[in-house]
Amino acid sequence: MLRFSDRLLRAMVLALAILAVCCGRAFAGSRVVVVTAERSGAHEETLVALRTALAQDLPDGDVAVFGLRDLERTALADARIVVTIGTQAAKAVGIRSPSAPVLHTLIPRDAFDLIQYGPRAGRYSAIFLDQPVHRQIALLNIALPHKPAVAMLASPASDELARRLAAVAREQQLRATIEKISSVDEIYPALERLLDEPAVLLALPDATLFNSYTIQNVLLTSYRHRAPLVGFSPAYVRAGALLALYSTPAQIARQAADAVRHVLEGGGLPPPQAPREFEIATNPNVARSLAIELDSPERIAARLRQREGRPEVKP
Repeated sequence: MLRFSDRLLRAMVLALAILAVCCGRAFAGSRVVVVTAERSGAHEETLVALRTALAQDLPDGDVAVFGLRDLERTALADARIVVTIGTQAAKAVGIRSPSAPVLHTLIPRDAFDLIQYGPRAGRYSAIFLDQPVHRQIALLNIALPHKPAVAMLASPASDELARRLAAVAREQQLRATIEKISSVDEIYPALERLLDEPAVLLALPDATLFNSYTIQNVLLTSYRHRAPLVGFSPAYVRAGALLALYSTPAQIARQAADAVRHVLEGGGLPPPQAPREFEIATNPNVARSLAIELDSPERIAARLRQREGRPEVKP
């Protein structure tokens, strides 16, 4: 027969176990390994937001952060899940082929498709940087309903994306034109041909075509043709694009945190997916210069979310 002190001790142990689960410590002892190639800019914002989103579920010591230089195979050995931030980190982890499930963030869809995953391909997933093609085309119809054509410049790296966008544009009664180029020297002659007819120029996340060296000349050429440029980051809007559709590092991190929790609770990784949350940025000065009536970014975003059947997102 148990003494009163033994019964009391067992009751206290049981109570503490229940309390640990109820107070968000169900994941205690789990380990999340985050691999990032940079500790600045969007990479650092994503890391901070991810740790903040997981703070109630995981003690800080259960989240380990590694750069590429200190990433050894043993660093991934006791992980329950590995989260990478950026394409370089995704490639570095792919080479090491960890046994834990891997979730890539801040990675374009095309880069994810090109990584060699080996025999554990089913244990990899991603939250892409790219916005889904239907969302991008819906944005044009909502924000620029009087612009019946979309123009895209594509290199071999972005050709597949351009063709998917063109197919959806045609489904939504927009004319779509693609100029394909193979070198940077062809950008401006191709733009002249592409913008010979009135159109919206849709920038693709292709570093060969749209980068810090080319963007000013691309903007000037599109402006001279009175063809508004739609970009994929707020930096493009600050530089002179009419508007942009993008997801913030914090939004992507929150989505990643949901996937991490699901794995730590015993579930599997979600399939590779586009960002759920997004933002719109606009440049009213460019709109006035091009004589374009443009709604506020908040109203455009609300209409886009409504079209997707999503509730309004509160900051």
